[in-house]
Amino acid sequence: MFEPTITKDNLPLSFGSFKPTGHVVIVFPEESAADTVAQSLQSQGVADGDIVRLSPEEVVAQFKPLLPDASGASGFGSEIQSMRQMYLLALEGHGLMIVRVRNDEMQNRVAEAARSGKATLAKKYGMLTIEELI
Repeated sequence: MFEPTITKDNLPLSFGSFKPTGHVVIVFPEESAADTVAQSLQSQGVADGDIVRLSPEEVVAQFKPLLPDASGASGFGSEIQSMRQMYLLALEGHGLMIVRVRNDEMQNRVAEAARSGKATLAKKYGMLTIEELI
């Protein structure tokens, strides 16, 4: 299945809500923790292009315009609730890391790195579900 490349300026949406299918989204309270996790993932073979980071200010700028207009259908699968949660955390200074996971082994490595890196939360976005990893 083709998945377009995610960039800071090209976040995937579904019904007006952030939905990076096939990715794990990790929320960090501090940039230094995100740096450590990114380095750990890269040392485990995750490609630079498979990791996108957004500062708290970038999360707010990207999500704020979407929140009032998100479709009622986006509530299915809890996309809108997750987006609101990440937006509120960004207002408190938390940044995001979006990591493309190509298989279950990589998902497990990303989840473990997030846990050991003291992430606030980590969520795996599937086609119809959002799985809490920590």
